[in-house]
Amino acid sequence: MEEPIEQLPYADWVDQDLLTRELAGNLLDEEIAAERERLARLERGERDEGIVMSRADMERRLAAMVAARAQAQGSTEK
Repeated sequence: MEEPIEQLPYADWVDQDLLTRELAGNLLDEEIAAERERLARLERGERDEGIVMSRADMERRLAAMVAARAQAQGSTEK
């Protein structure tokens, strides 16, 4: 006779979602660093295929990523 399996009152994806959020946070950190580096290159007058947006668009994108990361971390720092 098989033992009954206890069903937890959570969806199956809850644990996976937590891992995905951690991975997404790490990827966002990497993209924030990359965008800051692109802005620094733009400030130095360097142009290459990695710089495809205007400075204003890059700054808006960076600000949005930083805000999203801070919200995910539960703080306003970064």
